[in-house]
Amino acid sequence: MFQKIRDMVDQGGRFLVATHIDPDGDALGSAFALAFALKGLGKEASVYLRDTIPYRYEFLPCPEKVIHQLSGEDVFETVFVVDCGDLPRVGDSAELLKKGYLINIDHHTSNDYYGQLNIVDERASSTAEVLYLILKALDVKFSREIAVNLYTAILTDTGSFRYDSTTQRAFAICEEMMVLGVVPADVAKAVYENHPKERFHLLGLVLSTIETYQGDQIAIACVTEEMFRKTNTNREFPTDLLKRSRRCAALKWPACSVKWDHRSTR
Repeated sequence: MFQKIRDMVDQGGRFLVATHIDPDGDALGSAFALAFALKGLGKEASVYLRDTIPYRYEFLPCPEKVIHQLSGEDVFETVFVVDCGDLPRVGDSAELLKKGYLINIDHHTSNDYYGQLNIVDERASSTAEVLYLILKALDVKFSREIAVNLYTAILTDTGSFRYDSTTQRAFAICEEMMVLGVVPADVAKAVYENHPKERFHLLGLVLSTIETYQGDQIAIACVTEEMFRKTNTNREFPTDLLKRSRRCAALKWPACSVKWDHRSTR
């Protein structure tokens, strides 16, 4: 499969990298790292994000070409979709992505293999871990920009290396990224210690809605549009809020219902 990607990269000149709506650290880090890698190989690469970059990830080295809208006139020979379990989750432009050769790179067990080429490793800690192997196969020279993005992606998707999904390879990759110039303290501060006060106002409202079931093993909280209005926040602010409930000793399954514009999503 890696050889097929090498062939597509060698033969192509214009690429698009896309990821899911409400992007997290793995989505952005993987997309940005791949775009920098393609540019380093002498290719033209754009990143498509339906949404703006969340404030906690504004520190990430960002490719020059990040676009938030696609039209039917946009032509890309190859489209990489990273960290996205199903194609509609990239947003309204999902159908337009099918105009190019579609390569799906992911680690989620729920991935529905929507690409013409699918590289999905459910054992990996993150999409960034899968991408690292691909970039190695492409003989990419890892820059500091790539390193910061890959490190951040792995850090955030492993819950700072606390989740069961954390692999030995994840640690090895992050060590290599440190050699390339990543400062873990700087990344941690940017991601975890850079919140505006409005987020804490929202946190109080969200945590007050938590209800537990099955002997406190299941916790469900609710985020509403009214909460966003009341605290002057938006969709990017609830990210990771419910993960705080993981600190409850008996809890196994945290979940959050987000009600936005009279729609409910999970």
